[in-house]
Amino acid sequence: MDKLIFPGNNTVYVYDGTFDGFLTTVFDIYATKREPVQIVCERRWQPNFFDIATHVVTSMEKSERVWKSVVERSNVKVSRMLFLAYASELPDIEMNLFRYLEKFFADTTGHFYKNLLDDHSFSLYQAARKVRGEVHRFYGFVRFQETTDGLFFSVIDPDHNILPLLGPHFANRYSGQPWVIYDSKRDKGIYYNCKELQEISLSDKQFNKLTGDIKQEIEADDEQLYRKLWKAYYKAINIPERKNTKLMLRLLPRRYWKYLPEKQHGHNEQSGNMDN
Repeated sequence: MDKLIFPGNNTVYVYDGTFDGFLTTVFDIYATKREPVQIVCERRWQPNFFDIATHVVTSMEKSERVWKSVVERSNVKVSRMLFLAYASELPDIEMNLFRYLEKFFADTTGHFYKNLLDDHSFSLYQAARKVRGEVHRFYGFVRFQETTDGLFFSVIDPDHNILPLLGPHFANRYSGQPWVIYDSKRDKGIYYNCKELQEISLSDKQFNKLTGDIKQEIEADDEQLYRKLWKAYYKAINIPERKNTKLMLRLLPRRYWKYLPEKQHGHNEQSGNMDN
């Protein structure tokens, strides 16, 4: 792919918000040679009178061609870094990724992908690091509640779009039971049926967005036992003489506490204070 030669218009590329949609957008930009003033997903797009909106139709063929070019010109580590950066959903992350890829494809030395001194390279590296850190926090943070029909359910609201990155880990860890992890912020989830992962969206939200509690008229006895066991475990390891609040906050920021069973309301314990 060569560097674009027709900059300076007001073309805004609007895509469906998926990584494949973004890669399709990159393909279409090079195919039409219309340099973008903005690349934005549909749910964040705010029409402007002076902008020329181009709506991108996601194509797996186009997406795979762009991704194949990235992998062939770099390595697995770099391609994963780009995916993680995309998952950050930081402001203008699409344009940062596009500017990086523009330099990446224009490079004739084959070494640009190693250049962390470049502003776009460094910003993507930083974004990817934030996402990677949140993924690892959630590996140990996700707490499942058992519903009355035997499904294990967890509600999260991460800063970044890490749901696709959590799926394989928990499918391997809990391979023998069906479960759902639902991202309340993005209103989508992943469902594991003991065979494969599926993306889902719930029309009837049977959970409390503020606490993550499942809304059930009668909770299963096993779920009550699960919560009691977890609270007992937490109490046993929470030795006052060894408390380190600063470390707790660094490893698990306060905004995540509301979904922990040991910190939820209604069990005669104070909520929101890990020192109890």
